[in-house]
Amino acid sequence: MSESADRGSYRRIWALAWPTLVYSVLELSLGTADFLMVRGLGSEATAAIGLNRQVTFLLESAALAVATGVITLVSQGVGAGNRAQVDGAVRQSFRLVVLLGVPTTLVGYLASRPLLVALQASAETLAHGVPYLHIYFLGTLFLWTSVVAAAVFRGTGDTLTPLKLAAVVSGLNIGLNYVFVFGAGAVPAYGVAGAAIGTVAARGLGAAAYLVLLVRGTRHARLRVRPWGGVDWGLVRRILRIGTSPALAAIARNGARLVYLGLLGVVPLGASLHAAVGVGLQVRLVSVLPALAFQVAAATLVGQAVGARRFDLAQSIGQRAVLLLGLIMAGVVAATFVLAEPIAALFIVDPEVAALGATVLRWFAVAQFFSSLSIGTQGALTGAGDTKPIFRYTVVTQWGVLLALTLTLLVGLGWEPECALLAWVA
Repeated sequence: MSESADRGSYRRIWALAWPTLVYSVLELSLGTADFLMVRGLGSEATAAIGLNRQVTFLLESAALAVATGVITLVSQGVGAGNRAQVDGAVRQSFRLVVLLGVPTTLVGYLASRPLLVALQASAETLAHGVPYLHIYFLGTLFLWTSVVAAAVFRGTGDTLTPLKLAAVVSGLNIGLNYVFVFGAGAVPAYGVAGAAIGTVAARGLGAAAYLVLLVRGTRHARLRVRPWGGVDWGLVRRILRIGTSPALAAIARNGARLVYLGLLGVVPLGASLHAAVGVGLQVRLVSVLPALAFQVAAATLVGQAVGARRFDLAQSIGQRAVLLLGLIMAGVVAATFVLAEPIAALFIVDPEVAALGATVLRWFAVAQFFSSLSIGTQGALTGAGDTKPIFRYTVVTQWGVLLALTLTLLVGLGWEPECALLAWVA
């Protein structure tokens, strides 16, 4: 590849990655706003939000099964100039949103308390956490609609539309959170549960906006409303075949973290460590955002190259996406490590718990660089439609290494918090 073509590849990657990066920052603000607004309600409220995040990640991981398959089929269809494949993937993906989203809502609602109990949540944490999860799960269809619609736009190479909608939704979320958490006028203060009300309401409006745009249609894709049309099981199987492995990988990863948090409940520090690790996981999401942005860029561009039967270009784009990501992540991880103390103090009022949170952030930062390169590589595999290795890798690293090593070090070294953090880095 010539030098000018090489620079062109980097520009194409960055052109798709930066809007997705900003989008992810705005999406993450939905969770960060929850943390910041409830911090004054005590460590139990902060712990409840932290534990709830791990539970809700399971729901978001399930939506990934549809979204990943959609971005692959849409991007490959665009690359091949096959509009029928693109529109078919869009239509069937939203049928899956309904078919899978409704039962997920019911199961999640009923399992809210048992899941938090399994995570060793204290009685005070349960009092905050269960109502939050109940409300959150009632908004499942809003979340799934937004995730899948964003995947459609990204698959066509349009990462700006999801960014614009995310900006509006995030602003609404912050305002609604404040109203429902603290109360305003005739609206009473709902505390932690109010954060869920604000988040679900904002996502509902965002989902409605996505549907309007897709029904109107774009240059590459359109959602054709055919209420009596049947399910195309062949296309559904293709979507799920591509998306199931990354979704199972995400479920395995987040399931491992639920067990990890449960093991931390045995550590003498209890709720304090839960709060510190909850903040650590939330801040880790900020540092991993560049990796997720480059994952989307790699999946889209590799998918379009594969659809156009340009396999050499697909390989080149995948390699350059990971290289550029590595350079960016080196700076992100270093900044997270240096700023650990002020970041922890922003989320946690208690000085001792904040100090523990800073320690957690530093340990997590050490592991972040390599994790990010893995995420970027998964994007290239997704664009090519070869997603099976993603699940195998996740099971080995999360269940075979993280949990096994956590249990071994905690038991063998006297249940010290540093043991669990060392296992995370390994």
